[in-house]
Amino acid sequence: MNQKQSTDSLFYKIAQYIYYFLLVNGYFLISNLLIITLLLYLPISLSNLLIYVVGLLPTGASVTALFYTMGKLYREKTINPTKDYWLAYKKNFLESSKYWIILLIAITVLIVDILFVLNRGWMILTVISLLLFAIVVLSGIYAFSLLARFEVSVKNVIIFSILLIYQNKLKSLSLLSLLIAFALILYGFFTYAVLFIFAIAAYYFMRNNHPILDKMEATYSQQGGEAE
Repeated sequence: MNQKQSTDSLFYKIAQYIYYFLLVNGYFLISNLLIITLLLYLPISLSNLLIYVVGLLPTGASVTALFYTMGKLYREKTINPTKDYWLAYKKNFLESSKYWIILLIAITVLIVDILFVLNRGWMILTVISLLLFAIVVLSGIYAFSLLARFEVSVKNVIIFSILLIYQNKLKSLSLLSLLIAFALILYGFFTYAVLFIFAIAAYYFMRNNHPILDKMEATYSQQGGEAE
């Protein structure tokens, strides 16, 4: 009885979630040692952009694994961090990497474009480029949420991720606000935030997208049943 009460206590649940966030975030950092190493030893500059892009190539599968594990934590309130993260990483590696390469190319082109028009002082084009960048990043959050929850082709994940932005404008603004907030926290308190911020961000993204994903699952499950 006492043991059951202790595991149901608020303190135990908070400690358990801290453990989950720290461990899964650690696995995410391990999965991205290549880009972390490059950022530590290469000065951040436009001339090194292509090197960073190469260093980011393995990141797609780790983002999907992160979203999968945190999505499962939100739905089921408990996870096996090691098993869940690395199984999702292995299972989704190919499709996630295919999509990530496309997204990475789009982000890289937009970053170069933003720097170019900003340097020229073309403010209208800068605003347009920033809006496109925000749309691409938002589509990425939706896409990784889909990849983490469903078995879906790269073509369909691109289509659905763009449609979800259009169909959920207010929720998309909420996602963008969350992303900016987490980016500011990471920037302002990097030494401490890097230990947990990626896992917490993924948790809130998956929590925010949970109703959308549930609705999609119900819709396509029903269509599948009717087709049978």
